[in-house]
Amino acid sequence: MGKWREAFDHGRPSRWDIEYRLEYTFGPPATEEQLARVEGQLGVRLPAEVRELLSEFNGVWYTSEAGRMHGGESEIVFLDTECMTDRVPRYLRYGGDPPITPGGADLRKVVFVAQVNGFADLYGVCLELVARFTAGAVVRLDHETGELTAEYFTLREFVEYGLKPA
Repeated sequence: MGKWREAFDHGRPSRWDIEYRLEYTFGPPATEEQLARVEGQLGVRLPAEVRELLSEFNGVWYTSEAGRMHGGESEIVFLDTECMTDRVPRYLRYGGDPPITPGGADLRKVVFVAQVNGFADLYGVCLELVARFTAGAVVRLDHETGELTAEYFTLREFVEYGLKPA
């Protein structure tokens, strides 16, 4: 088992995993071509930790017991390269209510790596200093306010403790 899968499994099953009987599916490792595509489309060099995570598993999806009983589709939690280059930018342009416009320059300094509740909250790694958040910190973009808030100091902490879909 790899470093990032071990981090994900840390503290599992969580109370959410038990309550909703969540099951997770991990995507296959991202290829160098997929990573290069993300970097090219986003116009940034991905942080080493993000590259490592995607190189171990390219996305994580979950289903709940209720979803499985009613034929619901799985929902992505940790983003794959396609979501990073397609769904997130599209959501940022058109999905917010109101549209998400917290200093566009600041959003270009964040690489979004996870989401919950139909992209209501996005979680990203700061590429450099963003507002008062240091490079490498994980921030949450709130869909209602469009504000970034600090969540974790590192991606590893976030993977271990932070994202608990419900």
